[in-house]
Amino acid sequence: MNRPATSTPSARERILSCASALFYQKGINNVGINEIIACSDIARMTLYHHFKSKDDIVGAVLEQRMAQRQAGLLTAMGSARTARTKILAAFDYLSDIIDDNEFRGCAFINAAVELANPEHPGAALAAAHKQWMTLQFEQIARNAQWRDPALFGLQCQLLWDGATAAAQVACASKPARAARLAAATLIAAAQS
Repeated sequence: MNRPATSTPSARERILSCASALFYQKGINNVGINEIIACSDIARMTLYHHFKSKDDIVGAVLEQRMAQRQAGLLTAMGSARTARTKILAAFDYLSDIIDDNEFRGCAFINAAVELANPEHPGAALAAAHKQWMTLQFEQIARNAQWRDPALFGLQCQLLWDGATAAAQVACASKPARAARLAAATLIAAAQS
């Protein structure tokens, strides 16, 4: 007789889930292996079976967050029909992120600041994610044949990151709305 499938997360999934939440809430440097083990309800050897070090956990958490954020951004922009509405949909998605009660800034910027060493795998992932986002904005501008797509992509990324940082500091969503308005101005300038 077949047993029904269970939805119990694997030890690796529990480790990543707990580490992700703890790193985001407290900061990477403020979370130790023992706290991750306790939160995950696993044995120390189980953790080391899946990850060689805390740095490996940081990298895996950021890879997972990157995949989720990229999927969310692509979904938001994918539902729009025009280049203009794709860009504005990205900033609407940012508003949704910032409006989340557990919002504590950008996990990638937070990681890059905390890790300090640009050669740390987590810092490299953070940089790669930001570059990927810039290229998404740039590609939309290029496909629409707007003026200076590379500059437009960078400007959108700067708006995104600036709004995220301002929202984290102010504990408010107003910066996301302001960034959306600024993106509309950038679009108008790029179209002319």
